[in-house]
Amino acid sequence: MRISVTAGKLTAVCLIGLVLGGSCAKKDDSLLSTMFDIEARSMKGAPPSTVEELRAAIAQYGDEVEKTVTAHERVASYWRLLAAKYMERGLFGEAYEAALKALSFYPTNSGLYYVAGLSAAFLSRTALAEYGGGQTTREGWLKASEGAYKESIRLDERNTRSLYGLAVVYSFELEDHEAAIPLLERMLGIDTMNIDALFVYARSLYGAGRMQDAVDAYDRIIAGSRIEEKRDQAAANKKQILDELYVN
Repeated sequence: MRISVTAGKLTAVCLIGLVLGGSCAKKDDSLLSTMFDIEARSMKGAPPSTVEELRAAIAQYGDEVEKTVTAHERVASYWRLLAAKYMERGLFGEAYEAALKALSFYPTNSGLYYVAGLSAAFLSRTALAEYGGGQTTREGWLKASEGAYKESIRLDERNTRSLYGLAVVYSFELEDHEAAIPLLERMLGIDTMNIDALFVYARSLYGAGRMQDAVDAYDRIIAGSRIEEKRDQAAANKKQILDELYVN
């Protein structure tokens, strides 16, 4: 009984020492710190920190974590599909927003950058209907389109849709024909008889002053297209260039 009282006094002295800033045994100090830390974290709802606590938490919440991850994967997939569906229906404002949302889940998806690039290119045209012409807005959308297409190509250098889309922006929207030509040549190296790309290629060559090369491109369309209307259009464009070269 006497020993127990002494132990009690020693513990009391130790606690007083802790309160007053004095020193006690390191074992007691560590124990109290651990007790207070666990209690504080428990009151705040903080996550476990020790191995034992983590193991217990995993056992308790492991299924919930898996369900949460699965739910996020489904949401991400839905945003991606929604972006594609909006684009197919010509709802480019909604497609652009959905693509950006999907990219927050899939930041390395070349196809989503293509959707964003194409949508931004179309939205640049609607800016012309703004009061005052919307030139600043148009330039902003074209810059967004260019950036999205470039990132799509960086992620997948064989993404022919993005190569074509960026070439169209350069040739038709920015009148930068020199920038469009190498993109189209890369695309035609993959998809050699893409008639739409050949038309843009011929136009870009003409815009860059490469008349004979443009004629050659139209010859490729005339020889390779199965659609009479496109052959006729290529022949008419070729005649116009030849007239400029040799008649004037």
